[in-house]
Amino acid sequence: MKKLSSMVVIVILGFAQRAHAFCVPGDEQACVLNGKHGTRTCGSNGMYGPCVVPSDPPPPSGYAHPRYKILTVVYAPPGRQGGGSQSSVVYGSGSTWGSTSSCTSSFKQGYSATVTATGGFLSSSTASLLFSYGRSSADSTATEIKKSASSQISQAGPAVDGIDHDRDEIWLWLNPKLYVSLPNATSIEWQVDGSQPMDVQFLYVGWLKNPSQIPQFLADHLAALGFTADDYAEILRADPFASGSTEIDPQRYVSLNTTFPYEPPFAPGDPGPTLNFNATYSSTTTTGHEVQSEIKAGVTWEGGLSFITLVEAKLKVAGEWTWTDKTSTTDSSGTTETATVTVGSPSFGYTGPTDIAVYYDVIYKSFVFAPYEGFARSPVQGWIYSRSNRDVAGQEVVLVDARGVRHRTFADASGEFRILDAPGGRARLLVGGVSTDVPASADPVDIELP
Repeated sequence: MKKLSSMVVIVILGFAQRAHAFCVPGDEQACVLNGKHGTRTCGSNGMYGPCVVPSDPPPPSGYAHPRYKILTVVYAPPGRQGGGSQSSVVYGSGSTWGSTSSCTSSFKQGYSATVTATGGFLSSSTASLLFSYGRSSADSTATEIKKSASSQISQAGPAVDGIDHDRDEIWLWLNPKLYVSLPNATSIEWQVDGSQPMDVQFLYVGWLKNPSQIPQFLADHLAALGFTADDYAEILRADPFASGSTEIDPQRYVSLNTTFPYEPPFAPGDPGPTLNFNATYSSTTTTGHEVQSEIKAGVTWEGGLSFITLVEAKLKVAGEWTWTDKTSTTDSSGTTETATVTVGSPSFGYTGPTDIAVYYDVIYKSFVFAPYEGFARSPVQGWIYSRSNRDVAGQEVVLVDARGVRHRTFADASGEFRILDAPGGRARLLVGGVSTDVPASADPVDIELP
């Protein structure tokens, strides 16, 4: 009897354990997976399946439509009074004309705004140009919007003598579409939406200063987008020379150590000399400083009410988008930008500055022309002759100083040249394959070419 009783107990315990291990199909049981609460469901085999945690709902998202984005500032080359200027600056395959931009300043302090786009191309609806966009390789908060290598943009010299910054062009991308999402309480993610054609227009500085001069069809288009006088004034801030200032900010405008002669013709009716050269900016060192320009634009939002409410709560100023156009966080050694420059002469009787210096705008990747107004520390000047009587007008002259820095200018119509900002001391002149030592005195240097 004792043995039979023991067997009964074992069988009863076995049934109890099986009853505890099995479940009724369809039953659900709470569970925890990786710290998140979920459920597991009893299957047809009477056993619970894996713990299933509900996926997080997608973050609130929608679209931002800033009124405009400044693409670049194209600075006018010197012109010729009465028309017929032969001057121009052409940005071709050697130029990444455009800007690197972030929008973190649009939002309250403590919020991050990260770019998520991998990149692509944007086609212009008003010109047969292609622009590329993509996340900056050096800054996760910035996007680069620049012209494609295959496109070419040029600016002709105006019908006035000298340099007139009213003729500078500020290029705009009108009503860009940006995809924006809010993954958490303190982060914003955004990217350029390339699904709509790119509406590109440029406005002359003179138009922005006096909007009544904007052609009517363009004025109507801008008005339909909500542009106001305040927008025109804000856009002007991208060009420091718009107010008539001639001061050069050395942080934003890097000297190319290049000047060229800008001299009138000998007599009325003469065509005047023409000079052709490449303006080239090369970053020879890696720099960590950043130069930036902040421009505010009105913005409208597209999306659900909850998304728009959240976004406007995070904006620093409701209804306003701040573009921060800047240099890269690190400007790598070896960066080179090039434009082709043609310089014609002013009109007969011109009495303005005849030495023009060239600078590079590190924010918008364009070249600036300005009268040389520096102090001539140790000018080096002279004449170029040719034994074969070849034309020496426009001949490139390079001075290499003791530090290895190159200073460049060009001979005028008579073969005369002058390098005004030479540092003094030991130096060499390189002209048409001829190398000449610069004398210690300030006497002119005659250079004879074959």
